[in-house]
Amino acid sequence: MKGLSVVCALLVAAILLFAPCTAYAQSTEYQPTAQTVYARALSREAYFCTLPDLATSTFAVPYTYCVEVLSDDGEWFRVKYAEDYGIYRAVYGYVQKRDFELVSERPQTVYLYKPISVTFSQDAPSGNLPVIGDITVTAAFYGSYYSGAAGYSYVLCEDSFGYIVGANEDYPLILPENTDTDNPAKQPASNGGKIAAGVILGVLALTAVAVAMLSGKKGKRKSSNKTSDPFGPKYR
Repeated sequence: MKGLSVVCALLVAAILLFAPCTAYAQSTEYQPTAQTVYARALSREAYFCTLPDLATSTFAVPYTYCVEVLSDDGEWFRVKYAEDYGIYRAVYGYVQKRDFELVSERPQTVYLYKPISVTFSQDAPSGNLPVIGDITVTAAFYGSYYSGAAGYSYVLCEDSFGYIVGANEDYPLILPENTDTDNPAKQPASNGGKIAAGVILGVLALTAVAVAMLSGKKGKRKSSNKTSDPFGPKYR
């Protein structure tokens, strides 16, 4: 029974000693994943085009917001803007590289989601015909577009893309993000602490087993002396 206890104690000590290292190796093993690349608009004239040609520009990507880069096409990026979310729909096209800068990680805010209200008014018909009042609908704002001195907004309204009069530049800008509080370099320290704690527990367990084995050996030697001595107290 004592031998079985010693074996079990050794197994437990080995698990405590090496399990943390195994867990750490599994947690840090490289897992290949598709990395999404984003690029941020550097000005209010970073145009989104349907083809790699400025003549096909449809709107300016809102300043400081991003596009998702799908591929590299010379002086252009093939990109996606917006997601299929709410009243918005993803649109695919091209932007010039010079108007954007690549970002190293996914921004907290990628696209500008800014629903706007569009009111349609109608002139009153002649005579006593009934008049329908103003009609207000909600549209998804994508970006502004300028033609000479005139400004327009490119919107999606009831599944149709088009322009409304008036450029919309009233939106919050994305300030540079502070990533010091989320520094990935600090994460391995906590794993190292767990490993050190596991190693200490393992060493303590092995030490306890060694002490127990030594104590058992000493006890056996004392008992054997008493039983094998032919000149014990009985014969004196």
